[in-house]
Amino acid sequence: MQITIHRATQIGGQITSISTNRVSIIIDLGHNLPNHTENEDAYDNDSAIAGITEGCSAILYTHYHGDHIGLFHHVPDSIPQYIGEVAKQVVCRKYKQLCFLREPSLQQKYRRALTVASGMHMFHEKQTLRFGDISVTPYFVSHSAYDAYMFLIEAEGKRILHTGDFRGHGYLSKGLLPTVQKYIGQVDVLIIEGTMLARKDETILTERALSQKAAELMKEHKYVFVHCSSTDMERLASFKNATRSMFPKRPLLADEYQKDILALFSETAGKKSACFDFGKVYTYSGKNPKLKEWMLKEGFTMFVRASASFNNLLDLILPTLPLEEKPLFIYSMWEGYINRDDTRNEDYINLQNRFTEVTQLHTSGHATTDTLRRICELANPRLAILPIHRDRGTDFSSIGISSRLQEKIITTSCKLCNDMYIEFL
Repeated sequence: MQITIHRATQIGGQITSISTNRVSIIIDLGHNLPNHTENEDAYDNDSAIAGITEGCSAILYTHYHGDHIGLFHHVPDSIPQYIGEVAKQVVCRKYKQLCFLREPSLQQKYRRALTVASGMHMFHEKQTLRFGDISVTPYFVSHSAYDAYMFLIEAEGKRILHTGDFRGHGYLSKGLLPTVQKYIGQVDVLIIEGTMLARKDETILTERALSQKAAELMKEHKYVFVHCSSTDMERLASFKNATRSMFPKRPLLADEYQKDILALFSETAGKKSACFDFGKVYTYSGKNPKLKEWMLKEGFTMFVRASASFNNLLDLILPTLPLEEKPLFIYSMWEGYINRDDTRNEDYINLQNRFTEVTQLHTSGHATTDTLRRICELANPRLAILPIHRDRGTDFSSIGISSRLQEKIITTSCKLCNDMYIEFL
């Protein structure tokens, strides 16, 4: 069995290949993070992806974030691609939205991506897929993308757990450790994310605690604008729950794209838990006087995006608000998009600059070092621990695992290409 991890020591651009003598599969085919110090992704073209996927029997995606799925539209049509059922719908809705961009070249690119996404195969939790002598079983995890999975891969008498991105402090995290303990158990190889290794001092709230803090802020501010990921269901639910619990008469607002995503979450996860039922969501155009009157009287919570259309909406809304009631802007995304030179997003900064009252209220979508340690202990890999999705220079042995497990950590990678290649006999 051979395992190749491309771009092993960077967050984003995730690609893992697992091969036997008979078949090969790929887990994730991700684009580099936006505004990464590498301005271009060398794999972002048909030729490069044709080379990486040559001889591949299938590509499976842990979740729909671009740094895990962003290169899918380059994959040759002959190779089947697999993703979770709800995740597929999110991806299709995203690219449907991107097709509205004005640049003809981008329209063509995103139409192609929408066609490819629409043709993806779907997998379901705990239902095993088989590709030659490789079997893959997905297990649900909590992440800042809904419908995310870790994969148990079995082949040639060996068991590999690929965690994808996961965490232990979300609403949907309670099943994480029991799932690993009951359904997965000991493995031979553990491929595990390490995003938080370089951010150990970051305060990690549970989503429930974040929602409580949001409710306290809403007591002090009548008009609240929230900038968070439009596809982070658990985070969106935190602010929805804060609004509805404290001020049930306040409307919840979004644009048409966000409204569709929220409706999708309500129709799927919302059927299982009221936490994810977003109920009635409104869009603002300035043409509905009753909605405008309601917003001014009761206040509101509005999800925003850093887009030209949202800036136009703010041009309509902000001048109508009473001067004595300063609106609050809540930034609920990773701070690196605001204050790090290599990942700064100027659109995010410009959006914030439209407000005088700004606060950051965020928690990570990734596992803390304590959660990483517990997964390592439960999976108890016989042969190797392969850390991925981490900053270069981070020390995975620092998470507090035993010296016996520390000896299993393999971080050697090619200094020129940043790839890791491991062969198990």
